[in-house]
Amino acid sequence: MTRDLPSGIVTFLFTDVEGSTKLLHELGADAYGAALLEHRRVLRDTFNRHGGVEVDTQGDAFFVAFPTGSGAIGAAREAQDALRSGPIRVRIGIHTGTPTLSQEGYVGHDVHLGARIAAAGHGGQVLLSKETLELADVEATDLGEHRLKDFDQPISIFQLGNERFPPLKTISNTNLPHPASSFVGRDTEVVEVASLVQDGARLLTLTGPGGSGKTRLAIEAAATLVPQFKAGVFWVGLATLRDPALVTDAIAQTLGANDGLAKHIGERELLLLLDNLEQVVGSAPELAALVETCPNLKLLVTSRELLRVRGEVEYPVLPLAEPEAVELFCARARTEPDDTVRELCAALDNLPLALELAAARASVLSPKQMLERLSKRLDLFMGGRDADPRQQTLRATIAWSHELLSYEEQQLFARLAVFAGGCTLEAAEEVLEAQLDTLQSLVDKSLLRHAAGRFWMLETIREYAAEQLEDSGEVEEWRRRHAEYFLALAEEAEPHLPPFEREWIDRLDREHDNLRAALDWLEAALETQLLQRLAGALARFWFMRGHGREGGERLERAVAADEGRTPARLKALNGASLLANTETPGPDRYATEALSLAEALGDRAGVGQAKLALAAVASQADMAATRTLYEEAAEVFSELGDEQMLMVTIRGLAWACLALADIERGRALHEENLQRARALGNTRIEAVTLGALSTTYIEEGRTDVALPMLLESHRLHEQLNDPMQTAFDIFRFAMLLTEAGAPEGAATVLAAADARAADAGADLTAWDPVPMGEMLAKQREQLGDDVFTAARERGFDLTAEQAFAVALKHCGLAE
Repeated sequence: MTRDLPSGIVTFLFTDVEGSTKLLHELGADAYGAALLEHRRVLRDTFNRHGGVEVDTQGDAFFVAFPTGSGAIGAAREAQDALRSGPIRVRIGIHTGTPTLSQEGYVGHDVHLGARIAAAGHGGQVLLSKETLELADVEATDLGEHRLKDFDQPISIFQLGNERFPPLKTISNTNLPHPASSFVGRDTEVVEVASLVQDGARLLTLTGPGGSGKTRLAIEAAATLVPQFKAGVFWVGLATLRDPALVTDAIAQTLGANDGLAKHIGERELLLLLDNLEQVVGSAPELAALVETCPNLKLLVTSRELLRVRGEVEYPVLPLAEPEAVELFCARARTEPDDTVRELCAALDNLPLALELAAARASVLSPKQMLERLSKRLDLFMGGRDADPRQQTLRATIAWSHELLSYEEQQLFARLAVFAGGCTLEAAEEVLEAQLDTLQSLVDKSLLRHAAGRFWMLETIREYAAEQLEDSGEVEEWRRRHAEYFLALAEEAEPHLPPFEREWIDRLDREHDNLRAALDWLEAALETQLLQRLAGALARFWFMRGHGREGGERLERAVAADEGRTPARLKALNGASLLANTETPGPDRYATEALSLAEALGDRAGVGQAKLALAAVASQADMAATRTLYEEAAEVFSELGDEQMLMVTIRGLAWACLALADIERGRALHEENLQRARALGNTRIEAVTLGALSTTYIEEGRTDVALPMLLESHRLHEQLNDPMQTAFDIFRFAMLLTEAGAPEGAATVLAAADARAADAGADLTAWDPVPMGEMLAKQREQLGDDVFTAARERGFDLTAEQAFAVALKHCGLAE
């Protein structure tokens, strides 16, 4: 056997079929068997063509060895392309090492690591170890460091290509950034910060001037604490925010909390790293209250000033010690330490950012030349009498780096400050008329960063750039161009939002900080018509992404800014009615005015939107009126040929009919919508409609009809990576099992649904096709208190995947 296997440096490739049990039930045994055979044929042919040797096959999984990393990667890419059109999706993991080759095959650490990497992925995804990536020149996405079962140290994992997949299935539960540069010095500080958190500090603030290394220290310390927090360690970047009221919204977005942040966190053991809080320090009382409400929550904060709230512990981040400062400069500048380097570091007050900026000039200036030039700049750039000396030094360092730029570089450096949260190359070219060579030069000089297709600045540097822009006298021109560019982007994206086109939603997500900056400037510049257009165009995005509070407030201000009866005001009114709090008279006021204005302007689409908004309000009190409004809105969208908005409206109309006990019509409308969604490729409407239909059949006891619908709804929601709808699907399974006479399985699955909904920020008790209390009482009566309680406790510990497995087993579809 060993004669045929590669030896020395070997690249291992592991595959596994995703969701094989579920696929078996969906396709049937015969069709699944045929698909599995075709999958094996495709993989074997592909591996053979690229020089792979099959080591082992277990069930539907392959273990293949390649003599080269490029061969394994090429085989993985070709295999995924060949399987893409079929029903079977495989996860692939690739790792390169030097295993021991025995008479029985390969043994050693590298074999197990490759298998663990493969198991962390998802169908259609190819994961690479760092060792494999270093052997091949391919485009890969850095997924960061992850902890894998049976491995003590974190493992760097990369994904072939840049397609979006759910988070990896690893031990880590964190979104901590993965800095590209090595961490130099601060070992003692990392231990001290981590110890303070472990020893009871619940609100620990790292203070220091800009550039002192607070963020990097906090990230390194938080990384060591990941295993200590069962619910995870999460980073929340606040540098682009200016409104303290949005801090908790930003935290909620990071955690996926859609139904109250404190309720979502509850008693979870959670660490939040809140980075750059100084410009929104007004949020401190709300954060202190959150810590008091959630007993196992801890906050690690970086800020240039203290929060000054009860329970706060301060940890000042001082300049580096001389040996560490010299080590950092030499590592970045690739030079050897000497007295001149030590003098240069001292002149920079041993501040990490200042050292990084100085080291970036090492390719053109010696440490002696840097010291001479820096000394001159320090004399020229002095802060006020009350300024922190370290901030004076940092300002001088940035100013010195700026002085060394060419005129074109200085111009672009200043203008880039108009972007909040960075920008794409296309945006820089169109808004600023930027030249690629100039952008690259700024990146090379460490004044601009480039990652994940975006250019961005460290916040301290961006502040200095903004000052230069203000001094140029051109700030209004460039802010106008910036606002006009992002207005055009929002309006281009607008028609793609009702069909839930993820590419456009994700694009608006990436540009949200720029969109906020554009709104701020339009409001301050009294460009009220443009303000109303932009805010109105973003309403559905805000609604979909859980930014209802922020969007509602912005739309309220936009509506109040200009009472002219224009199309821009109509757009803002319809947006405000979508986002306004339904417990107040607000949405009715907005929607009523929107309907009147749309009719006056002859805007039929505006009429439809307004009637749709009025239907949502009327449902609180008068379901018959709701149905009529939905019918009228549907007539408008049908007349306009707007199939996407028609689907949204028909979904509401079907719900109203069912609520009025008109089951036959409600079901027929859902069926009609299902066909329309499939024809138009709207997967979201298809999935939620299948779920709604399954509910109607479950209520009638027709579980045989409901089950395939529910399975397909779940499959689509997994594809969409929609955790809230997945929780509702689990809840529907609990309903089905209750009706089918399987109370123990129903109790277990219902508890799992409740836990998963809480994770997604939803409340199942507010979603009431069948009262949860009625289900619980029925299960308890049939099982008895002890069995019922035990089943519920098991359910709360289940993952979504495990909950579905339990449900399928009780349905007789799984072992």
